[in-house]
Amino acid sequence: MQEILLIRDINSGLIKVKILPENKLLEEFFETEIQDDLALADYLMSKDAGRNGNDYEITGNAFSLTLTTDRYIISPLYEDKRAPQEGPSVDFFTLLSRWRHFLKNENSET
Repeated sequence: MQEILLIRDINSGLIKVKILPENKLLEEFFETEIQDDLALADYLMSKDAGRNGNDYEITGNAFSLTLTTDRYIISPLYEDKRAPQEGPSVDFFTLLSRWRHFLKNENSET
């Protein structure tokens, strides 16, 4: 993952993410499942399989996430035409860390 851009859409109030090189399922997972939920972000940080040696799976509103010792796998729940996407867990946790930082900084400004 080379570049991460996080912005708050002023019209909808939602957080939008752009990842380069493009990774649509990962972007959609964060925009759909995590959004403003700092508690969920903190909880997922605690599930880094590389640190505890156990795989972890969570099912959200639109996606399923599996974390293994070195990979993340995101599977759409309702769209059978889109294949699951996976990548290095370090990419997932890098984005998660940036997302948490974004939320914490926003919350400290109010």
